[in-house]
Amino acid sequence: MDNDQTILRQINKEVYDFKNKQISIVPGLFFNQRDMLERIYFFYNSKFTTGDVDDDGDRKYFLNINKNPCKIFTKAVDFDTKNIRMLTAGGGDPTKTWFMERDLKYWMRKQQFGKVLNRIFMELPIFGSVVLKVVKGVPYFVDLRNFIVSQSAENLDKSNYIIEIHHLTPQEFRATAKIMNWKEEKVDEVIEKYHQMKGMSHIRLYERYGEVESISPEGKKRYPYQRVFIADVGVDEYDQYGELRVQHPGVQMSAEDWEGHPYWEFHAEKMSGRWLGIGVVETLVEPQIRQNELANLQAKASTWAALRIFQSRDSGLNRNLLTDTRNGEILNVDSEITQIDMSDRNLAYFNDEFRKWMLNRDEMTFSTDAIQGERSPAGTPLGSVQIAIGQTLTHFERIQEDIAMTVKELLYEVILPQFEKDNTAEHTLRLVGHDLETYISLVKNELVLKELIRQISSNLPFPTKQDLEITTAAIEEAIKQNKEKIITIPKGFYANTKYDVDIDITGESVDTRVRYATKFAILQAITADPTMTTDPMKRKFLYSMAEDGGVNLNDLMEVQTSSPEGQMNSQAPQTGAGGGVSAPQMNAQMAGVSNSTV
Repeated sequence: MDNDQTILRQINKEVYDFKNKQISIVPGLFFNQRDMLERIYFFYNSKFTTGDVDDDGDRKYFLNINKNPCKIFTKAVDFDTKNIRMLTAGGGDPTKTWFMERDLKYWMRKQQFGKVLNRIFMELPIFGSVVLKVVKGVPYFVDLRNFIVSQSAENLDKSNYIIEIHHLTPQEFRATAKIMNWKEEKVDEVIEKYHQMKGMSHIRLYERYGEVESISPEGKKRYPYQRVFIADVGVDEYDQYGELRVQHPGVQMSAEDWEGHPYWEFHAEKMSGRWLGIGVVETLVEPQIRQNELANLQAKASTWAALRIFQSRDSGLNRNLLTDTRNGEILNVDSEITQIDMSDRNLAYFNDEFRKWMLNRDEMTFSTDAIQGERSPAGTPLGSVQIAIGQTLTHFERIQEDIAMTVKELLYEVILPQFEKDNTAEHTLRLVGHDLETYISLVKNELVLKELIRQISSNLPFPTKQDLEITTAAIEEAIKQNKEKIITIPKGFYANTKYDVDIDITGESVDTRVRYATKFAILQAITADPTMTTDPMKRKFLYSMAEDGGVNLNDLMEVQTSSPEGQMNSQAPQTGAGGGVSAPQMNAQMAGVSNSTV
């Protein structure tokens, strides 16, 4: 048997075991990932695994109770690219870091990285796990139906093998082969075998990461970790014992020694003994089954309750009163005709059972009334509602932090290196609004210093303090006059930049009214005591108060267009008569300040 068939047989065995064999998590508790994924697809799409018709030929109704908790989960753990912050590491340049953060956020919007985050949060509660594959710095979502791993692995790094199955048309296969630089004779061989097979709609291409048995030039067996691409256009046949009887030939497109894998995994909730995370749909399997049973029992009961059945002691009466009688007809019978009572007396039982299982759903998924936005029962103390919300958000914050740590690692190892590569060349950056004000605070002093040096070197009189203030105001106005600033970022500007990355998720689930009250309290505190922004001890208390209220004080404090001393001087009373303050007049020394300066 050649090497191609050896690898293909190993892959087929791993795929077969994944699909058909269960793992034992503990004695008596078995799990199969493929079966669970199929059930998740059925349940989330309101479909029965056994069909939509019962044994009596009646339609079965699916009462979906998992979609709303999934949406609550998504909302509770969601964060966006605006929460990604770049910090200056020790020995770094804060100005470079600030420019890099603005440039990075623009680049991520262009690359639609926010959509990637949104899809992670949307699919995570449904499937329990989400896998991204990064190719040349670009993340792609992996279809878990075509993703084969060791079912009992703790994570992908500890999986014995990782197999991704690609179903490609001949045109897609040729395009992939061109990108991967595969040999033309092998591509032609696969296409020829594909056309020889009957009933094949796609070419099955396996991409496998793991140890592969091979023979060294010295004739010894070795097991290197490799990335292998092998095309299979046939269907293997197994006997009743799971043994391979007929194996169709495969074509190995490429094999190379590889370190690691290109996949990134996110999990909602993990359980030891299995790789697949536990999502909301799997958590609600039992409540979903029971609610469907109750819904269909009540549907059948309502069908019987809608019937109109009559009874009589007259044995000679053999007719259907609904179809065999006419309006105004007189019936001549030996005994009265009475209607049989078909009313449903179990309605209270159904309602009680429904509420019990819905309460079980809410408890297991932390979907309380307050989190769903519903009004709490009458008489519920406000403190109890706040405690319940706090406990619920604590659960989601833990999951949110786990996701944020994985995203940070993804940023460090994939996104930021690709960003630096794409932005090595000279390019421009547009600053408006809040970013423009921050830019002014960053470069204002440097520009003022350059202007003073120009004046002194031109043998002009040494500027006074009032001249310095006028120069500063003129530079600020020169930058602001067009409401935006186009900055040219030089080539290699971000090279050797020392930075750190943080994902600020504080306050993502805090009520808007709480944030507003916190901001108002901070504004009152700073107005009453301006030293709270400069005194180290008071500043710590201010930041702690803001964090408790879900406010990011960095966004509020990073713009300081003038020093406290300058503010005090500008508020000093002016001499002379009149109720207003005249606009500062620029003298001849200020004539050199223009847009070209900034």
